[in-house]
Amino acid sequence: MKELEELKERIQKVVESYDSEEIGGWITGSGPIPCDILFVGEAPGKNEVEQGKPFVGMAGKTFESYLQSIGLSRDNVRITNTCFFRPIKKKVGKTGKVTISNRPPKVSEVELFREILDDEIALVNPRIIVTLGNIPLKRLTKFKNIGECHGELYFNEELKRYVFPMYHPSSLTYNRSDDFKSLYEKDWVKLKEALKTL
Repeated sequence: MKELEELKERIQKVVESYDSEEIGGWITGSGPIPCDILFVGEAPGKNEVEQGKPFVGMAGKTFESYLQSIGLSRDNVRITNTCFFRPIKKKVGKTGKVTISNRPPKVSEVELFREILDDEIALVNPRIIVTLGNIPLKRLTKFKNIGECHGELYFNEELKRYVFPMYHPSSLTYNRSDDFKSLYEKDWVKLKEALKTL
């Protein structure tokens, strides 16, 4: 698909000309086009860059199991990111060993890809956009925090599309309480219900 190749080239161009911070590789979205459901994550991590697709690490496994719980699979959804390169931070230990970890993308880094993401959304033409975590939430809605709006359907006037905010699947790794898990599972059930109405 010519448009997809163009998106990839535009992402590559942004990545290659970015020199404000060190980054650790980049990826594109994956999944069918057009597609009824578009999931938008934050930015790729180490596993994603290595395998060249979004949501393949630990959070990706969690994500896939919940997708299956509502009768979906990766094959029938499109997954992309708000920031297409891996934002990293390096730390030098006492022994001189360097560790590299992920960091959230800065607002300026998200802005680099604003038009690319908007064009991908237009190309995918989804009935619903599901934001995973705070970064895509702030980019695609007026909300500041996932806690105030998760699990509800909103209409984005600018994009003329429905947006369904959800917690990022990795939040289950950080918040292991039964209450949070139950809340997270309920949001997936609500997503399944929302899909029936669109």
